[in-house]
Amino acid sequence: MTIIQPAKNKNKLSVFIILAVIFIAAGFYIYEYNLIVNVNYHIGALEKTINDYRSTNADLKSQYYKLTDPLSLENFAEKSGLILDQQPKRLGFNQ
Repeated sequence: MTIIQPAKNKNKLSVFIILAVIFIAAGFYIYEYNLIVNVNYHIGALEKTINDYRSTNADLKSQYYKLTDPLSLENFAEKSGLILDQQPKRLGFNQ
């Protein structure tokens, strides 16, 4: 009588496949985690840059408003010898 034995290597092969899938999944997880960390770092750097630009923008607006202040413009006009014309003549067409 012949004794039929199932393939003994099949059990070892399935364990190897399971371990390979686990290692591939772990590698993929680590790769995705690193991508997320890099993106978060770049977002933080961009937020810092945006805040710096906002600060610079506020300083420039402050300087602009100081230059266009009516009192400042009147002082500039006096220094430049300009006078305020009460009834300015504008260019027009004669018909």
